[in-house]
Amino acid sequence: MIHKSIDVLMPIYNAERHLEVAVRSILQQTMTDFQIICVNDGSTDGSADILARLSGEDERVTVISQQNKGLVGALNRGLAACSAPFVARMDADDIAMPDRFEKQLAFLIENPKILAVGSSVLEIDSDDEPLGVEHFGIKHQEIEDGMMRMKTAIAHPAAMIRRAVFNRLGGYRPEFEFVEDLDLWFRISEIGELANLPDVLLCYRQHASVSWQLGRIRRRRILELLAQAYQRRGRSVPQYLIKRCEATRSPAGPHKWARKASRNGQWRVANKHLRQLWVASPVSLLTWRMTLETLLFSATSQIAKPSQILPPVPTIKRVA
Repeated sequence: MIHKSIDVLMPIYNAERHLEVAVRSILQQTMTDFQIICVNDGSTDGSADILARLSGEDERVTVISQQNKGLVGALNRGLAACSAPFVARMDADDIAMPDRFEKQLAFLIENPKILAVGSSVLEIDSDDEPLGVEHFGIKHQEIEDGMMRMKTAIAHPAAMIRRAVFNRLGGYRPEFEFVEDLDLWFRISEIGELANLPDVLLCYRQHASVSWQLGRIRRRRILELLAQAYQRRGRSVPQYLIKRCEATRSPAGPHKWARKASRNGQWRVANKHLRQLWVASPVSLLTWRMTLETLLFSATSQIAKPSQILPPVPTIKRVA
């Protein structure tokens, strides 16, 4: 067996719309020393056929099929098949920038104290159109301080992690499904250092995910993780964080994407999502409020903040 430098861990469940683009964005990386471990977690759509075709085209695509066990079950099944010294996470609906692996691998090799590294991400919608760039803390202390205030540490599908970390920590914990990434970052931060590259290395797709639909469970588990993290540090969770965890958040949808796009100067994309909102809910107060908010933001900031030039979404070559 030829061992690769990177194992790419990709869980898949009913992802046929974006799956081929996600996989091909990995296959078109500037560095080629990797294998993609695709865990088909009981998909009922055309995902299995797409994976069979892609694995037939490129031997670096390995497919593991199982009955549906959920995200953590799929992740841990894939981890069991990993043998490379580095594990790169990737979701089945995102797009990796061509130099993602090259930059992250070089960084981890040059910085042996760093156990996991992420990057900035370009948020995109279901049509591959940009909503805005999200930056995260760069150095470990900044990242950990942010986690303790419920800020994103590392975008999970943009992460590259030393496999030895998973061997030591025992993989993902099923009891924290839907917040398994936050649990992982907390545990890693207590045995080593985290980092993010400032470069945009992933197009992170925004849509109504399962974690939004299970918001109450997710909030409860976040609060449990925070309580554990604060307790291990001899502190109590601040009341404002408890209230934030308990507060109900609205699900993802056109109103949030319109807001995100408008606040990043992407006026055409913002208007597209506003139109979708009007078609779906023309008499909703939310529709009127978001329309007024977006128009007001546009009117007050378009001169001072014109449409931003964001990193381009990679053009992914498809094979007919």
